[in-house]
Amino acid sequence: MRHVFLIGLSGSGKSTVGRLLAQRLGRPLLDVDALIEQEYGERIPAIFARHGEAHFRSLEARILAQAIQQPSNAIIVTGGGIVVLPENRALMAQSGVRVFLQVDPLISLRRLQAQHAHEQQSGQVVEVRPLLSGPDPLANLQKMLAVREAWYQEAEYTCFTQGKQAEQVALEIMTMLDDSTSPEQVTSMIRRVHIGAGYDAVVEWGGLSRLATYLKQLQLPPRIFLVTDSNIHDFYIPALLQQLTAAGFEPQVYTLPAGEGSKSQQQLFALYDWLLEHQAERREALVALGGGVVGDLVGFVAATYLRGVPLIQVPTSLLAQVDSAIGGKTGINHPRGKNLIGAFYHPRLVLADPATLLSLPTRSRIEGWAEIVKYGIILDAELFSLLEEHANALRDFSQPPVALLCRIIARCIDIKAGVIEEDEREQGQRAILNYGHTFGHALENVSGYGEWLHGEAISIGMVVAAELAQEAGLFDEQDAMRQNQLLAALGLPIAYTGKVRAQDILAAMQLDKKVVGKRVRWIMPRQIGKVEITPLPDELVERVITTFMGEK
Repeated sequence: MRHVFLIGLSGSGKSTVGRLLAQRLGRPLLDVDALIEQEYGERIPAIFARHGEAHFRSLEARILAQAIQQPSNAIIVTGGGIVVLPENRALMAQSGVRVFLQVDPLISLRRLQAQHAHEQQSGQVVEVRPLLSGPDPLANLQKMLAVREAWYQEAEYTCFTQGKQAEQVALEIMTMLDDSTSPEQVTSMIRRVHIGAGYDAVVEWGGLSRLATYLKQLQLPPRIFLVTDSNIHDFYIPALLQQLTAAGFEPQVYTLPAGEGSKSQQQLFALYDWLLEHQAERREALVALGGGVVGDLVGFVAATYLRGVPLIQVPTSLLAQVDSAIGGKTGINHPRGKNLIGAFYHPRLVLADPATLLSLPTRSRIEGWAEIVKYGIILDAELFSLLEEHANALRDFSQPPVALLCRIIARCIDIKAGVIEEDEREQGQRAILNYGHTFGHALENVSGYGEWLHGEAISIGMVVAAELAQEAGLFDEQDAMRQNQLLAALGLPIAYTGKVRAQDILAAMQLDKKVVGKRVRWIMPRQIGKVEITPLPDELVERVITTFMGEK
């Protein structure tokens, strides 16, 4: 890897992120502004004030040319205006890779003002930055971004910094720069899902930055209705609004409260009201940006508003990318059970960007591995072995294995797409996708939605299912141990701790969607990579679940 140049507006965090990158990657750190001040003996604002911008740009270009002659592999932090001169842009492109730290001008201004105030409080001699002078510094920054943005966008990589700590931004850049990952390995993988008119499920690292391009390909009307949640909003909405507006779209945004509680009748009707207030039309698309809660709820709205409007799924959680965004299941919860009210309704596009997983809390990311282990158990022994081989790296995520992660997500999408193409409405084989869900859904319901994340409950549900299969003489003990060891290695729970009673779980399971003739049809593993659908004796189910939950 050659030099890494950090570019972007002043206040985008280049200096802080540069220090973190240099420390973690063990590379030299060069700061162009600091080198100028060191050589000239004056602060940047003073140089600007005394000699003017043209002189400063000439000086900046000379220092940049000197910097790239330094030891290779340096992290080079640049000033916000380094891109103004074409020779600087050409020099950076020739001698390294550029990373554009994208930031909203308002956030940039707040950071610069805070830095200025800190310097004053610490007794430093402070020169007023040209950016902060004048009656409207925000307008200065906005105008500056408008002039420079096309040059910033020439960068090989773009990192959205909105709402992110410097450590997270550094991690994202480290992942982008992973020397073991060639561009060919992480190009988009597309699975055409052949149901109805068909739709593409795309897995693309960094694909969120190309959402507008994908929407253009669908030839949608310019007005789109984007729904997200309160956890996701600050990470992605500001940059997406800028991207979509620049592409000619007219995005409208609705932000849900984060959490399973939003899969409710109350939020369903709130979204209907929002669409009606905007007089949303039948050809105008709904975009679901978020995890499974957002995808399920917005999908149901799309299926029912005006008897159906275009739906775009942009899943940002691992669980949603490999499972809930694929297959057309939409719906809300009922107080008596999970997903009891809903419809089958397929999107026009699924865009899964694994880079969004970097913004997830650890627990929220880890829960998604449950659904991936499920695919290994029900249909793909090779996938299961791959997870066993790389469990530590997949759980740790300090330097995500980008190509492997994209490959795993794409494989899971391919598995699910293959199943639903044969059985769209779960009349037969599709039920195997619910391995671990009979107990898991009951646990979520009885314990109160939110105490257990969905993936955590499914992990415990798979442990129970494997134990039932063992007791029924269907599943080998060694395979059950492999399943449970893999779940634990990925950070998932394999034992129950809590106050829920077995009888409450058994009662809740009678509302499971796989109940036929008041008997639960269980998804039972026969070996890793193969399951069957079968009823089980009530006595066996009650005994195993009661014992598992620590009751006599």
